[in-house]
Amino acid sequence: MDWHRLSFGKVIIIHSQVAEVIVDEGVDININMVDEIHNYLLSIFAGTFSLLINKSNAYSTQLDALMKFGTLAVIDKIAIFAPNKLAQLSADFSATIPSSATLNIQVFINREDALLWLN
Repeated sequence: MDWHRLSFGKVIIIHSQVAEVIVDEGVDININMVDEIHNYLLSIFAGTFSLLINKSNAYSTQLDALMKFGTLAVIDKIAIFAPNKLAQLSADFSATIPSSATLNIQVFINREDALLWLN
C-alpha cells in the first residue's frame, strides 16, 4: 500500500479506487485542510473513488470544512470507521450535514466491514 503525508494526517491508497484518511490526534480540521485533501485526491484518482475515514484518533472538524468536504462530486461512497461511541456520535452528525446528504455514507464499528462495503 502506498501512502502520502498531509499537513494534518495521512492518506493510504488501499487500491485504485479506495483511499483511507487518518487524521492526526488533536487536529482541528479547517477549510484549507479540506482543500489540501481534495487537491491530493484529485491528483491521484482519474475518476470516481471511495473513502474510508478512519476516526481512530480524536479530532474536530470546523462546520464550514465539514460542509465543503461533502461537495467533491467524484466521491462515490464514504465509509466511516468509528471504533468508539464518541467517534460514532461525531460520524453520525457528519452524515447529517446537508452537503453530505447526497453522498452514500455508512458508519461502521469494524474497519474490515467498512472496507468490504467500499469494495
